[in-house]
Amino acid sequence: MTRGRGHGRWRPLRSLRAIAALLAAIALWSLGSGAAAALDAYGQIEDPALQARFEHITKELRCLVCQNESIADSNAALAGDLRREVREMLMAGKSDAAIFDFMTARYGEFVRYNPPLESKTLLIWGAPFILLLIGGAVVYRVVRVRSAMPLDDEPAAGPT
Repeated sequence: MTRGRGHGRWRPLRSLRAIAALLAAIALWSLGSGAAAALDAYGQIEDPALQARFEHITKELRCLVCQNESIADSNAALAGDLRREVREMLMAGKSDAAIFDFMTARYGEFVRYNPPLESKTLLIWGAPFILLLIGGAVVYRVVRVRSAMPLDDEPAAGPT
């Protein structure tokens, strides 16, 4: 007898789960179709402000395949995937900082053309200035030592 009662309770739960799954699928489909509707015929975002943000972000992210081009300029397949991902995150309402944080967490600091000034990137930002100071010190020392050396055309002091 307990089997009959227990069996009867599962049937409504199964149908509720099926309805919930159907509603979730409809919601995902509507989100996907809404994202596609916000793109024009050329694949650009119809909202000019979002398109400007998209262009700015893609110019700031480095192509991991080419490494000397931004993902906006690269024709690599990975760059195309990254552009699509940035577009989807923008259309989902993510901020620029959230997108940069996501890309940095996934691909490392190298993905950014201009990494932010933090303790872990301090050497990257400071290295050019340190090398400039070292180069200046080397030039100063060489000039100082050479100015103390005798010229070749001066007669040697001593008996002739």
